[in-house]
Amino acid sequence: MSALEPDDPRSVGEYRLLGRLGVGGMGRVFLGRSPGGRLVAVKVVHAELLRRPEFRDRFRREVRAARMVSGAFTAPVVDADPDAPLPWLVTSYIAGPSLDQAVAEGGPFEPQAVLTLAAGLAEALVSIHAAHLVHRDLKPSNVLLAEDGPRVIDFGIARSVDADSLTGSGHMAGSPGFMSPEQVNGDEVTWASDVFCLGTVLAFAATGANPFGAGPTPALLYRVVHHAPDVDAVADPALRSLIADCLAKDPARRPAPREILARIGPLGGESATALPHAHQWTPAVRPTRADAVPTRIVPPPAAPPAAPRTRVDTAVVPTPAPADPRPAPAGGAGRRSRRTFLLSGAGALAALGVGTGFWLNRPAGADPGEGSAPAPSPSPSAAAPRPPRPVGHWPLDEGAGQVARDTAGGHDGTATGVAWQDSAALFDGTGSQIVTDGPVLKTGAGRSFTVAAWVRLSVVPGTFATAVSQDSADASGFYLQYSGEDQGWAFSRPGLRAVGRTAPAAQVWTHLTGVCDGPARRLRLYVNGVQEAEVEDTGPAPATGAFIIGRASYGGQPRDFFPGAVRDVRAFDRALAPALVARLA
Repeated sequence: MSALEPDDPRSVGEYRLLGRLGVGGMGRVFLGRSPGGRLVAVKVVHAELLRRPEFRDRFRREVRAARMVSGAFTAPVVDADPDAPLPWLVTSYIAGPSLDQAVAEGGPFEPQAVLTLAAGLAEALVSIHAAHLVHRDLKPSNVLLAEDGPRVIDFGIARSVDADSLTGSGHMAGSPGFMSPEQVNGDEVTWASDVFCLGTVLAFAATGANPFGAGPTPALLYRVVHHAPDVDAVADPALRSLIADCLAKDPARRPAPREILARIGPLGGESATALPHAHQWTPAVRPTRADAVPTRIVPPPAAPPAAPRTRVDTAVVPTPAPADPRPAPAGGAGRRSRRTFLLSGAGALAALGVGTGFWLNRPAGADPGEGSAPAPSPSPSAAAPRPPRPVGHWPLDEGAGQVARDTAGGHDGTATGVAWQDSAALFDGTGSQIVTDGPVLKTGAGRSFTVAAWVRLSVVPGTFATAVSQDSADASGFYLQYSGEDQGWAFSRPGLRAVGRTAPAAQVWTHLTGVCDGPARRLRLYVNGVQEAEVEDTGPAPATGAFIIGRASYGGQPRDFFPGAVRDVRAFDRALAPALVARLA
């Protein structure tokens, strides 16, 4: 959770807002307090969405669908006002990480933990289907892991099984990799579609990977329809069989949620279904190599299959201690278990540092990792310093189109070959790019500036991959990039690199910040808010060309295309101090 920003509301309806939990494609999500003192999650939609004539109807459908569902494993709606100047929705606050966050931190779950997850999600589907709804977007970022079991959230695209639009030909709604074949094909979508999505979620929890692989969206969707799922890495035979049955291409062959519950009972005994017994989700955070600084992670990455497996801890939960408002130190302190995070904070208000994802009821389309930071101090004098306003800020949460909005400086970028997914821009590594009409930063001798972005490699390339740059006559004036030559993150000038020590890994969200201190002639690289490298800036040539996201240039030619996802790119016309960099991350 981070402090409220200057343009954030201080209250919504009768709910006082305490801090910002995150930002997604549909709106901002805040931690709030009800008049009676109850902690709630408050979603307030983006003002620009109201220009779309169909938006309020879509939001009303989300509110109506969420209100129709009741059950132990969904997040109930507390209040809503779709007709407010900025429509809002209030749900119960769920203190716990998302499933993709949990797998990213601790690796695949043990079979018993997957069975516990399966039981909770199957029961949630029973409740959803009993309300004559199909969720249609069950995926790891829409599953929160509370102390007493999982919660299914986000009913933004849920539809009644009686709705005409549900069965309309050619309509596709969902998330690639976690969609049923009938969703991909635009065929009739029934309750069995949610069961297929459940199978992909369980396979992800058991193996740390999507059963249909990774890669560009078209290829992924093709495999969902035409290829058999890869579930060989699921170690437990009975669990593997259950997941395979859920992933049957023919909807009629998939088990109903109640059948899944009946199958789980004999597999896991009472512990698999008795979720109120406070089972814990407690994998440890670990670095990617022996000398690496632990990389704090946001969804939706998949951890390597060989990672240690998550265990289910049945220990009695102690009373939560008051939150420490100070940022978590690097090194050993960064290796605290998720249980420590889960139990820290007043009323279990814990969150991993912002870049690292947030524990909340996410807005539709939200990237589960957006905007979290250490809890703000109740004393204004003790609050962490706030970064200055950027001269450019590209959230990259458009969802569609060829324009990447600059919400700070008006330097909108033209997107070419870019796909939009989970509030991020996806680059194919061969031709995708976002280019502004002109420069955003002044980068010559004596000039200071800072660039920052969240990045996620789809693969670790053997060459350079640049996330952010600005062109000069012959090459880019600077590069915030992965250096294949050094096998590390880097903040670079042509022929000069400050290389970090954190080992980059595929499918891991990482926050990169490059700081150029012009008067001191220094380049500094920060990885997840921690300074990892510093070099003398011996080549501060001015870069008067376009500001570019997703590639760089060298020798007057486009080079170093980025394979993966980028979001929340920010540019500042000054050198940010370490405390302000840490605040960004």
